[in-house]
Amino acid sequence: MKMSHRLRSHSAGPVWGLILGLFLILVGIAFWIYAKSSQPGSRLDESLAMAAMLIGAFLAVYAGREIRHRHR
Repeated sequence: MKMSHRLRSHSAGPVWGLILGLFLILVGIAFWIYAKSSQPGSRLDESLAMAAMLIGAFLAVYAGREIRHRHR
């Protein structure tokens, strides 16, 4: 058996999904702060921030569920 077959982790995908989800939430929060601090307040920035936070939250919840489901 090859060494690469023994080193494969089945939980690596959900862990990376959880990390990416948290990163997207942080990016969304940063966009939201930027949109609120700028004087004109572009609606596109607020929409982009909200979309990033929603996608990040969905991804983090789904990855967390997969991690929890695999350990049972």
